[in-house]
Amino acid sequence: MKSFHRLAVIALMLLPLSACGGSDGRESSEAADGEDGARTVMDSARPDSMPPEKELLKFDSPEEAIDYMRQSGHWDEYSRGIIPSVAEECLEYATGLLNNEYSRFIVVDKGRMEVILYDKYGRVERQYGMACAKNFGTKHRRADSRTPEGFFTAEGIYDSTDWLFTDDNGKTSDKKGQFGPRFIRLKCPNTSQIGIHGTVAPWSIGHRVSHGCIRITNENILELVELVEVGMPIIVSPGTRDMKVNLSEGYDIPSITTVPGRSRIMLREEKEEAADREIHADSIAHHHPEPEHADTVPAHVPEPEDDEYLE
Repeated sequence: MKSFHRLAVIALMLLPLSACGGSDGRESSEAADGEDGARTVMDSARPDSMPPEKELLKFDSPEEAIDYMRQSGHWDEYSRGIIPSVAEECLEYATGLLNNEYSRFIVVDKGRMEVILYDKYGRVERQYGMACAKNFGTKHRRADSRTPEGFFTAEGIYDSTDWLFTDDNGKTSDKKGQFGPRFIRLKCPNTSQIGIHGTVAPWSIGHRVSHGCIRITNENILELVELVEVGMPIIVSPGTRDMKVNLSEGYDIPSITTVPGRSRIMLREEKEEAADREIHADSIAHHHPEPEHADTVPAHVPEPEDDEYLE
């Protein structure tokens, strides 16, 4: 199987992007060149704003990653988030998230059709309904109408109010606003045109209709860009039908848990701890038996003598 376990946070070997929908229209070139039509709306898009490099964490097993979280001083936070479960499903993804220097990360869940914003510990902060590509499976080439899947980063945030859409045949629409007011570009290795953006078709949310981009409502994109930092991780997780298509084409792309819950390791440990407590309780009961008649009550309980105490 070919693997898409690419860690953009760790490797930093991904190619530059442009815009959306498998086109080379005006919005693509302007987004790449930073012209007026694709104004960057966050100063953090500048390279000098990236966090300083530090030695990256590496783990040989999910147990080792979870143990790191336990010893981090933030286990209470991690235990209420998704990263322990992600460690069991894709250790590389969890490693990328544990190396995340930003305050948040995003998961685009193609199965649940949601864009989910988490704090750095994996606790849900925001959830938005979304629309994504009409075709199932991960993106391989231009104009295949698929949404790419894998571990990516936010490359830039742009004012897309005046962008024009160019379709796969090179035809450019003269209607502005089809990308909504903001565009969060994904840094992906095999496309230069994918992002999370607003839409002039809010009724499309919840459906597979786009050329590859991830749509959320204009209200939601305006909220989301206030919380996103350029460089932060964005994971696109396949749904069940996407995974079937990927496997039929020889690709094994992990799907991860997006709902916080106890991981299998945590549940096993809890069961073991519960069993130990039960054994300990049985041992105490055996060495300190209850006195005879401990559960008995007097055959007759005298009534109170003063009637004022009676209900």
